[in-house]
Amino acid sequence: MKLKLKYMEQVTFNPSKKSTVGVEVEAQIVDNNTGDLVNIAENIVNGFGNEDRVKHELYLSTVEITSSPALDSNDTYDELSSIFKKVLDLATGFNAGLIAAGTHPFALYEDQVITNVNPRYEEFAQKYGWAVRRLLTFGMHVHVGMDSKEKAVAVHDEIRTYLPLILALSACSPFWRGKDTELYCSRLSVFQGLPNTGLPEPYLDWKEYEQSLETLVAADVIKKGIGYRQVWKDVRIHPAYGTVEVRIADSMPSLVDTVAVATFVQGLAIKIGNDWEEGKLNAPTPNWLIERNRWAAIKDGLNAKFIVDLEGRTLPIKEVINNLTKEIESIVTSLGSLNRLLELENIFKSDNMVDNMRNFHKKDTLDGLVKELQKILFQSLDM
Repeated sequence: MKLKLKYMEQVTFNPSKKSTVGVEVEAQIVDNNTGDLVNIAENIVNGFGNEDRVKHELYLSTVEITSSPALDSNDTYDELSSIFKKVLDLATGFNAGLIAAGTHPFALYEDQVITNVNPRYEEFAQKYGWAVRRLLTFGMHVHVGMDSKEKAVAVHDEIRTYLPLILALSACSPFWRGKDTELYCSRLSVFQGLPNTGLPEPYLDWKEYEQSLETLVAADVIKKGIGYRQVWKDVRIHPAYGTVEVRIADSMPSLVDTVAVATFVQGLAIKIGNDWEEGKLNAPTPNWLIERNRWAAIKDGLNAKFIVDLEGRTLPIKEVINNLTKEIESIVTSLGSLNRLLELENIFKSDNMVDNMRNFHKKDTLDGLVKELQKILFQSLDM
């Protein structure tokens, strides 16, 4: 069957004047005694009083902590650190704390309460049923500003190649429902049970992007006007913000590591945008190759091998990340945040976070691991 393209309604892209970075972290609210998740997000969101920075998610055991756009990711770190400390103060009043990781080590989705402040969450659960109700996962999203919709498409299509690198850097969800999954990232295996998730196809041009949304609207899969928010791919274009949004990363235990990865994404997106402007980009990498690298990152994290070309040549994924980091150092230096990019070395030099989590579990209990994750987050904040 040959598909006929019919462009109906234009999608408005609000360009960003600068290549700012914005970070969204889905954080878990945990009981200080048991380590289990606790459903008190409404108290925290209301107590904080600014839903641009601290907002609800699907479950009342989660809050999303969001930075404002910044060129220098040192500003991002300072702002997020301040917000996390205030949220921790609020949580303490309910004998609770925070952790950040792609999944909780042992919590059950059956024990979580769906947020009732917005009917869209219950509508979401009613529409997709079990695929939504088991969605006890926690991601980190990075927005990078784009000054044109055409550049946004080019960056979206090219950055797909590098998504497995971002996943490998962030992967920290080995446990699911109290069991070791033998994966470095179990989060994506759960999350991609939903429709409109996973690795996107390249769009190639803006009209193709518009068509993809219009087709899903016409089929009553997504809602008119806000449908792009109901496409939960590993990377997506966010027309209202004027950004490309990378969504593949796990929430990470350390805020220092979180901002390092966000800085890497920002520098990479700027480099791709520059290459596009200079006509240096090749045709997008085929999905089957990216999917293979994506799976390697899910299974082995920073221990994975990365396929670098169509001849099947591989390199250690750490080497690929290091080479790319060197390529973007001058860009990040110009933004004032080279120190944040170089924090990636801590992720490389220290024992891998997932290995640490597994080793801690062998010596202790999973609720003890939650306390350790609480400590890692607290110590990563600017005191």
